[in-house]
Amino acid sequence: MTEDDLYPLLASLAGGKVYPYVAPLGSDGQPSIAPPWVIFSIITNVAADVLCGQAESVVSVQVDVYSSAITEARTIRDMALDAVQMLKPESIVKTPGYETDLRYHRATLEFQLTV
Repeated sequence: MTEDDLYPLLASLAGGKVYPYVAPLGSDGQPSIAPPWVIFSIITNVAADVLCGQAESVVSVQVDVYSSAITEARTIRDMALDAVQMLKPESIVKTPGYETDLRYHRATLEFQLTV
């Protein structure tokens, strides 16, 4: 499982403003795009060992949605969860947040995949 596997599933969210790991930044170090946008990250990829080598891996993924409105952030986060259902996500966690520096609401989705 790589970012290239996740991107096509999430690409249509937030008007196509979907990025791995970090949003585009301006020269001031602040995001150079207007909200909403989506950031996705592969947090861990842990392979299970068996007698004959490595078996499946458990991949932890995080999706963060940034928006001016919490309802919009939550809606896009739920759309992200719908978009990855074909991967059979497990251990799903939804967390609200607020970025005081940027004054944006953040809705986070975390889940695990067995691949």
